[in-house]
Amino acid sequence: MGIRIITLVTALIYAGSAMASFATPQETSVAPLISFESPAEARAWRTVNDDVMGGRSLGGSVVEEGRLVFTGSINTKGGGFSSVRREMEPGALEGARAFVLSIKSDGRAYQLIARTNARFGGRYVSYQAAIPMSPEGEWSSVRVALSDFVPSVFGRIVPASEISPLEVNELGFIIADSVDGDFALSVRSISLERSPPDGG
Repeated sequence: MGIRIITLVTALIYAGSAMASFATPQETSVAPLISFESPAEARAWRTVNDDVMGGRSLGGSVVEEGRLVFTGSINTKGGGFSSVRREMEPGALEGARAFVLSIKSDGRAYQLIARTNARFGGRYVSYQAAIPMSPEGEWSSVRVALSDFVPSVFGRIVPASEISPLEVNELGFIIADSVDGDFALSVRSISLERSPPDGG
């Protein structure tokens, strides 16, 4: 009798897991956040390189043929990073669970960065999450979960609060992989995966 009960409970657990997995795609929606069809989008992006702390890396972005092209060269004798960022309207990421990016990479390690008004030790916190590696030179769709973002200040992880999607006011890309040399990342679109509204 005991074995039958255990078997039944196990079966119910597996059935529940299967139903949850099946339901997951219906519990989220993906909608465009930023596209690069308009050349005017180029004016929204600004460059922040390691020269702000005495470094010698170069980098910047242009918008062409419906994509953001982020290129430059990293010099690790200094700060060793290059980034491009744009302002976001607070509330634009409300309900977000993840970013879905259409990218073409050169095989180097990039991160998505975000900022709110959160501070630690008197300085603004930078939230960073690794962008999954994709085949070099091929367009790929990758997902970056909001839960993957880690708070940092000057590249060092700090015990600050978790990122609040509702409060994000800046979004961008950064490369700081401790490797000297040229880099190139192309981005066709940035979309948001959102949870359904309460009661949806």
